Amino acid sequence: MQLTLIALLCCLLGAALAMPQPERQSEQSKPNGDVWNERKQFNPPNEQRFLLDGGYNKDSTGKDIWAQAQAPVWTSDNKRHEFDVVGKYGQHLGGPYGDSPPSYGVGGTYRFRF
Repeated sequence: MQLTLIALLCCLLGAALAMPQPERQSEQSKPNGDVWNERKQFNPPNEQRFLLDGGYNKDSTGKDIWAQAQAPVWTSDNKRHEFDVVGKYGQHLGGPYGDSPPSYGVGGTYRFRF
């Protein structure tokens, strides 16, 4: 019972400390009196959207290989809508069970920025 109360108090304290706090700024820098900073966009629209990835793993059960690629296809004029094409390949080679059939995948990724 005591351990549960201590854990609950720690969670409440952590949640209270994690709440965002406004930064004080002079009233001249913000004429409307807003003391919160504007949220910076984490993922800017002009970032590089190409992706090429792959790997190789060898252990006692054989070898695993895989590859993945992503390329942008379409972006709207206001940069809020984006569509990318994604392709994947993977296969297990060797080992006590032999080669597996290759695994292919093709898909798309749609992204909307608020």
